Order: sequence, then structure tokens, then C-alpha cells
Amino acid sequence: MNLRYASASLWLWLCAAAYVCAAEPATIERSATLADVFPAAQVQALRSVLPADQRVTWAVRLPSTSPRSVLVFVSPNAAADPPPGWDTVLDRHATVWIAARDFGNPAPSHQRVLVALMGLALARRDYVPADARRYIGGMSGGGRIASIAATTFPQRFDGALYLAGADDFGQAEPARLAAIAANRYVFLTGDKDFNRREMRQVHQRYRKAGVPQTLLLDLPHFAHHYPGANDLERALAFLDGGAER
Repeated sequence: MNLRYASASLWLWLCAAAYVCAAEPATIERSATLADVFPAAQVQALRSVLPADQRVTWAVRLPSTSPRSVLVFVSPNAAADPPPGWDTVLDRHATVWIAARDFGNPAPSHQRVLVALMGLALARRDYVPADARRYIGGMSGGGRIASIAATTFPQRFDGALYLAGADDFGQAEPARLAAIAANRYVFLTGDKDFNRREMRQVHQRYRKAGVPQTLLLDLPHFAHHYPGANDLERALAFLDGGAER
């Protein structure tokens, strides 16, 4: 009787533990320094941008299935978790989310670009396969940083998502322009976004520069905020290779 009771109790405990593990959020925290993710020669060159011993912390959300892509996200503030409602879309696209904490708009732009590249290197090393698609995105001022990183280092990415903020890449030498043009870009704004005019202008400059794979989502009744799950779905589907234009 005691053995039967003990077995039943153990079974119930295992079930409860499994439920708790299943219910735990998929977002974890990682921290690293320049030396943790880049070779020594690069660290030496980059330490003028970010102290070599400064630890950066990222929120990393892993999808429910084997990853097929990674989205390096640049937040406009100190937060780093995915916006509400985005989890199911990230899971559907098997996308790893990685975003640095405490590197919002007040941080120097060159540091934010570097920290985004560190996040990409960390994700590629530890969380995604070698052939995973590599995206960078950002909101508002974070979108501007994402646009700088995506067009300064186009060979490191396959696409970019600009939410209510983006900068034009200006003049680019032929090799860099060809690398920029090989990638895919989503510009998301709306009729109540104070950055709408600039977003539309930057999108047109991409097209005039010969960048064909762009999608402009100009949403009705949309102000300067994060989009919902349906619009994120449209954006990621295009970045993954969808035909919407």
C-alpha cells in the first residue's frame, strides 16, 4: 500500500513538473562581452566603440520548433522582450528573437549597431543552424539603427524589418549596393504615424536605388506603435520569401 501510494505520488509529481516546464516562458537571458563573441583581433579594433569587458544582456526567445531564422531586434527603449501577441507568429516562422536590454535610443548609435551584430553572432553560434535566415528589425529609433546595420553590413543579413523608423543609406559603392539589393526589406507605418512621410520617402529611395525586394505596409488607423500579430505575419512572410509587394 505504501509502495503504491509512493508510486502514485511520484507520478503526480512528474506530471506537475512537466506541466510547469511546459508552461515556462521560452524567453531566456544571455550575457556576453566582445571577447565572448568576436576574435581577439576584432575585439581590439572594436574596443573604442564598446569597452571590451562590458557585459551586454540579451533577451532570447526560442521558437517551439527547430529554428529556421533569427530576428535581431533593436528596441527604442530599455525593454527587450517581444511585444504582446508576437509569440505565436515567431513560433509559426520558427524564428529566434534576440534583443539587447538597456540599449534604447539614449545609447550611442554606433554602440547599438555593434550590440546588434554581437547578438547576431551569439544567435548564430548557439541557437540557429548555419543556413538560417538572418533578419534585423527595430521600432522607431530602433528601426533607424536596424536600417543602418542592414545597409552597412548587408552581407550579414538576409532582410530587415523597419517599424515606424528608417534612414536612407545614401550613396553606396557598387559592391555594397549589390549586397543591399540582394536582401528583402519591410517598411511598416500608418496614416497616424508621425514618421509616415519619411518612411514612405525612404522606401521610395530604396526602390530608386535599385533595391527591388521591398514591401511597404502603410496601415490605416495605425499610429507610432508596434503592429499586431497579423501585420507581423505579413512582414515575416515577405522576409521569408513571400511574393507580396
